[in-house]
Amino acid sequence: MKILSIVWFKVLPAKFGGQKGIANFNQHLSRLHSLVCICSADNEPGADTTYKVLPVLPSGKKQLLLPSAWRKIKQVAVEEKATHIILEHPYHGMAAVKAAKATGAKLIVHSHNIESERFRQIGNRWWRLLALYEKWVHHKADLSLFKTEEDKQFAITHFGLAEDKCMIIPFGIEKPLKDNAAAALIRERHSIPANHTILLFAGTLDYHPNAEAVTSIYRQLAPTLSAKQFPCSIIICGRNKESSFQYLKSYHHPNVIMAAEVDDIEHYFAAADVFINPVRSGGGIQTKNLDALAFDLNVVCFDHLLQGIPASLCGNKLFTTTEGNWDEFTNCIIAASQRSTTTPSAFFDYFNWETITKKAADRIAQL
Repeated sequence: MKILSIVWFKVLPAKFGGQKGIANFNQHLSRLHSLVCICSADNEPGADTTYKVLPVLPSGKKQLLLPSAWRKIKQVAVEEKATHIILEHPYHGMAAVKAAKATGAKLIVHSHNIESERFRQIGNRWWRLLALYEKWVHHKADLSLFKTEEDKQFAITHFGLAEDKCMIIPFGIEKPLKDNAAAALIRERHSIPANHTILLFAGTLDYHPNAEAVTSIYRQLAPTLSAKQFPCSIIICGRNKESSFQYLKSYHHPNVIMAAEVDDIEHYFAAADVFINPVRSGGGIQTKNLDALAFDLNVVCFDHLLQGIPASLCGNKLFTTTEGNWDEFTNCIIAASQRSTTTPSAFFDYFNWETITKKAADRIAQL
């Protein structure tokens, strides 16, 4: 079996949830079968990358409309003698379908969320057109992989997919090593008082749902927590490179620390007492919640943000409320700060990368 993975955006080195989801999936899958990844030119594979990386596609969204990029995908599929093609996200669907036809390869669409639904929720006017295209791509696939049961059922209902051509492949995690020195490091770095509970929010900030969450932290959560006399420091970590999101830098509150993009995000997760996720829109699994649980953090979020995360695996580490109920959200933060438990081993078993990729490889081999 020779797998060609098509990745249109930068995932290497993997720093954020979506990048890690693809990079780690390919890394573990390549230990079971030969895998080549064709991707955008801004990818930078590391010395530990266990598969062949071909960063030959143009960088940026414009590549999706370039016939030269479509031809390159087909060319690589033929040259590498691909028997199976995994399309990460539906956007290069046209090229993937042509490449599969040229090689006789089986086509697998790896859906990380329902992209058209995500577009609709964030107010993108192209969502209807994307829905038609997304449906077409999935119908051309021999197998569709989804991250959550909700996404799978949506595709069956709205795209008309057959259930036997759908499969749930969770987002995997790796259990981090304990870092007892992290809290002292982060407190010293940001001059955080000893009596302050450290609350963390991390995500790609130049993405509308996360930017909206940052606004809510400054305008809703920080003032309400202050009014309730809860001593805390809220740290916000994440990339913000897009000009349209620079307004976030104008926000100020004495208890909020805008750390921006950091090279040692693991230290921040290890140092935090509670992970807060006030995201209100967007679809799919919230990988930031998984990262937090992996670090034994209690998670506070709105109840609709737990897609793909079985509560039965998380013990009593999830604190949720209805969307937009900020007063109750802050009550949940205070309650979460007063409970200290470890994440159950069943959580790590379910989200284990080796288990996940073995299951996917076995199903792909049956096509």
